[in-house]
Amino acid sequence: MFRRLDAVILFTSDIKRAVEFYRDDLGLPLQNATKDTAEFFASGTRIVIKGNSKVEQGTTNAATATPRPGILLGFTIQSIDELCELLKKKGVRFLKEPRDEAFGRHAIILDPDDHMISLAQIKGAVQEEFDLLGAIGTE
Repeated sequence: MFRRLDAVILFTSDIKRAVEFYRDDLGLPLQNATKDTAEFFASGTRIVIKGNSKVEQGTTNAATATPRPGILLGFTIQSIDELCELLKKKGVRFLKEPRDEAFGRHAIILDPDDHMISLAQIKGAVQEEFDLLGAIGTE
């Protein structure tokens, strides 16, 4: 049911420091960068760093800010409803129940340590252009 790991998304309170570490210290190829997001690698599994502007501006701390601190693994799924029914039967916790989005269907589950796992069933041609950051919302 799991097709591939598309991205590992890391949430940070200091996007500048994170980009300097991954780009300059580790030498990873930076593909895109904005004031609150950086994406490494052009193809295959991507590493995405997502800053939290509320934390960066000092208006809140990482423990109470949105998005949640930590990581998110982003998987492409062929049959999300079938997989989610199976996961529910196994007692897996859902942060975001499966629902329709512009790109297809999407859900977010939690592992035992509350790490987020994005499950996305992408519609047709947008498969390779899927923006995982646009899909992480839980509202």
